[in-house]
Amino acid sequence: MLPDWKRLLVIGLLVLAFMAAPMVIEIGTGSLNLLIMVFIFVILSQSWNIIGGYTGQINLGLAAFFGCGVLVTHFVWKAEMPIYLAVIAGGLSAVVLAGIIGLPTLRLKGAYFAIGTFALAEVCRIVVGNIFERMIEMPGSYAASYSLIPRYYLGLTVAFAAIAVTYFITRSKLGLGMVAVRDSEQAAQVTGVNSFKYKVYALLISAFLAGLGGGVYAFMRLSFHYVTAVFSPIWTFEPLMAAVIGGSGTLIGPVIGSIFLVVLSEIFALTLGEAHLIIFGLLFILVVMYFPYGLVGSVSRIRQIISRVGRGLCETGENCRKGF
Repeated sequence: MLPDWKRLLVIGLLVLAFMAAPMVIEIGTGSLNLLIMVFIFVILSQSWNIIGGYTGQINLGLAAFFGCGVLVTHFVWKAEMPIYLAVIAGGLSAVVLAGIIGLPTLRLKGAYFAIGTFALAEVCRIVVGNIFERMIEMPGSYAASYSLIPRYYLGLTVAFAAIAVTYFITRSKLGLGMVAVRDSEQAAQVTGVNSFKYKVYALLISAFLAGLGGGVYAFMRLSFHYVTAVFSPIWTFEPLMAAVIGGSGTLIGPVIGSIFLVVLSEIFALTLGEAHLIIFGLLFILVVMYFPYGLVGSVSRIRQIISRVGRGLCETGENCRKGF
């Protein structure tokens, strides 16, 4: 395990590398689009990771916060506000939505919370479909000056901000409270931890990040032929899959899971068509069955097992005592 300062150094070097990449090498349109989608999934999977991985609340309503961020960012930006303010507005609107529809569901526990959040997200999707026109788009002047490079840098900035938020939360009193609620809510309450307060904080932070992810997506896409598509359950389940495959409850797991999911999804979609959804469903089931801690968690545990076995052999083996 790397010390904290070395982790921060690695993250800083990665940020510099990604910032310099478009200026040093020529990146094609397809690759830029793929990288931006990776950034969006990193944001969303870290969003789900905070409430699902660290707090233990299976939120199936992430799509509502993402879609809210998309719509608010779109209309604020359309009102000729700077894009960074529009994205922040998208994140804050998701927090408000979480306060309105999410807080009541936190009184529910386990599967009831998961079902409740999913149902409320579907209600949001239906309401949006009835209120807004089927298609929304930006004026033609925005399309004339369209470039993927600003979208790349915005996605990169928000993605690393999401990682940084998760990093500092997990090393704070807030993070300790969340983990205590995840491990045993009853035990946490007995020791004086206000479990509801920590679940509220987790939900609001998660919603804010999901709204920011929606803002990045709104900046990337100038038009939406079906506005309800941004409230689709796919925006809940794919980030959830990325977090679980990589390793929920870890910092780097959702990042690895996002890269894994987006890149493989693109490859499978080109070669298998719609069948790639079935492949990913089977892959998710296999990971949950055989790698319940995700790729990162499983590697860490295998390393610990090997280390313990090695120490055991050294304690009993003649070669270890002789220095071999």
